[in-house]
Amino acid sequence: MGEGNVMNRRTRDRRLTSGEIEKDRVIRDMVEQEKPELNEQIRQRMAESRKGKAAIQGEQTLGQRIRAAREAGGMSQVSLAVAAQISQGYLSQLERDEREPTLSLAARIARALGLSLDELAAQPTRSG
Repeated sequence: MGEGNVMNRRTRDRRLTSGEIEKDRVIRDMVEQEKPELNEQIRQRMAESRKGKAAIQGEQTLGQRIRAAREAGGMSQVSLAVAAQISQGYLSQLERDEREPTLSLAARIARALGLSLDELAAQPTRSG
């Protein structure tokens, strides 16, 4: 084999048959139909992971802190979403830890809550 045991892969150029094109289309359609469900499963697993890690460390997740600050300020999800210029659905996903906000979005949410980004990100101090 020589030269570091690298095998050269050779393919021949050819066009797909109509049957191959149809099989490809069917597979792509199946994938597109399954994407929303798979994405939802991934978001839920990530949320569970974030919540689990925070619970082990005795802390709140960012989503839990956003919800707590919103409720403490007497705001609804709709009013916070409008103030932060995001959809209520997206805010709901953030609060359930299904999504992680970008830094700029977290700053907008903090500002809408009347907090600094540091205040929103900081864990509440525990009295012991």
